[in-house]
Amino acid sequence: MTKRTKILVIGDIHGNAEALRAVIDAEKDADHVVFLGDALLSGPQANETAELLIELGPDISIMGNHDEEVFDHSLFAHWPEEWVALNEWIIERLEASSIEPLREYLPAGQYEIGGLKMFLHHGELEKPTPAALPDAPDESFSTMDGDSECPLILFGHTHVQFTRTIGDKTYINPGSIGQPRCGKLHACYGVFENGRYDPRQVTYDPTPWLDALARVDVLDVFPEFQQWLKDGLLNGYGIGEREPWTRFAAEGFN
Repeated sequence: MTKRTKILVIGDIHGNAEALRAVIDAEKDADHVVFLGDALLSGPQANETAELLIELGPDISIMGNHDEEVFDHSLFAHWPEEWVALNEWIIERLEASSIEPLREYLPAGQYEIGGLKMFLHHGELEKPTPAALPDAPDESFSTMDGDSECPLILFGHTHVQFTRTIGDKTYINPGSIGQPRCGKLHACYGVFENGRYDPRQVTYDPTPWLDALARVDVLDVFPEFQQWLKDGLLNGYGIGEREPWTRFAAEGFN
């Protein structure tokens, strides 16, 4: 990788166009973009997020579990009814131009971007393997890249920004752009610049996201759930202020 090459690494946007826009504005000089998956669901700004991603033009986009759900509704059919209603509402309103790029998302594997070799994985692991969180056993990380000899592994899914070194391998989660879980209202991402990795965060105005959520009329019959979604964005605990997220927040994770 040449010293002047700048690679932007993003993941877990979840239909939050305001957060993605803030990251794009902060890193306008990026030469390459890696997207680790989960673009549109389950956020109220899905089409706007898709438009921004098209304009951004990631070099590589990895298929995430929520990207798969756009095409296979059975994957969330067993969820609580409020989540099913929200996802169906979003999917029914997706433009064709929002859906088509997702069909080109790639599986986990080794890739080379800007001269940098990396193994990319969305980060979802089969049960009973523990999720790849900061306190997870080594097994959770080695499961992702298997027999690959690539020393650099990038992943998402768990929405916590951290780096883990195991032997001669480095595992990096750039954090979540659209739904952080460690008690801060900001967008998390990472940048490789001058051959070095830097985890970054940027704040943004959540008002347009909140306005978009208020227009999701299917949630009118689930007011407590709608308020829970709103609170989760504003307090930075995307899926609830509880363990292990409160502990990670206390330990300084983003």
